Amino acid sequence: MDTIQETNLVTNMLTVKAIAVIELLEGSITHAAKGKDAPHALNSVQLLGGAGGLIARATDRYRLIEGKIEGEGEGHLDHTLISLDDIKRLIDLVKANKVALVTFNRIGDLLTISAAGSSLTLNVLNANYPNTFADLFAKTSESVATDKANFNPAFFADYAKIAGKGNAVSITFTGENKPMAIGVKGNSVEWRALLMPMRII
Repeated sequence: MDTIQETNLVTNMLTVKAIAVIELLEGSITHAAKGKDAPHALNSVQLLGGAGGLIARATDRYRLIEGKIEGEGEGHLDHTLISLDDIKRLIDLVKANKVALVTFNRIGDLLTISAAGSSLTLNVLNANYPNTFADLFAKTSESVATDKANFNPAFFADYAKIAGKGNAVSITFTGENKPMAIGVKGNSVEWRALLMPMRII
């Protein structure tokens, strides 16, 4: 006689507000590596979440950013790496349904995003993504006095885009030749970012 064995599966699904997703992803993609020579793993955005909300992370090796938005109810999303091209497709889907809730549902290597009856299924990247975000932020939690710091103005301009017109962007210096902690306040997103100083040759 055959028996059916029950298993407790963790639901890999999370629901968030569409308007917050747009802000989160548009801010995150500014820090993803771009161009023909961009490392495959960094030409992407990492998503993960739980009851506390949805987190998006991106880095191009010279700076990194992490944003968090609130979730709707209980839910969970494992670390999920999505290519930059697919993230842009995801943004287009959500922008067409701004008033809706957005549900992220991962099954294996597929992530399906649903909003107001529209959906998009993306392939999850299989690549080694940096897992040192928490360590890097912890090492730059204190400020120090410094007389000079050089940074790439093109990189810094992205923070103005994320913050929006007329809003402040703060810089905390953490030591000579160490990353600068960037403070950006969003409408729906809790941001934290690091910017590496430029070396003058």
